[in-house]
Amino acid sequence: MQLMKPYFTTTKTGRSTKPSAKQEQAKAEHEAWLRKHGVHREQLTKAKQHKVAMPSYKTDGVQLSNTIVDGGRAKGIMANLHKESAATRAAILEKASRVAPLYNKGGLQLLGKNEDLTKIGSLSRRG
Repeated sequence: MQLMKPYFTTTKTGRSTKPSAKQEQAKAEHEAWLRKHGVHREQLTKAKQHKVAMPSYKTDGVQLSNTIVDGGRAKGIMANLHKESAATRAAILEKASRVAPLYNKGGLQLLGKNEDLTKIGSLSRRG
């Protein structure tokens, strides 16, 4: 069996590109259906208005609680540490010094009192 060149299987040779009578009839019926429903491309305009107006979501004079501050980040507890009492400040700083990734590629977690600080970040989650 002889192998054919690629262009023999990918090109249309000897076929007419003119649509058949059946295809022309189907196209005419489809365009008539589109005109009947008012969605033919000749009936549509770019400036066609919506039947329902879009609602307005403006908030004039209303104070919202979801404002973004300081470049997109809200102030944390460390920014207001000077406002806390001495005992609360000491507890916050003690906990902040014990935050580290417990496992390899893990998120930050609060280390327990009996956690070995020399093995931080090298443990496995699987045991």
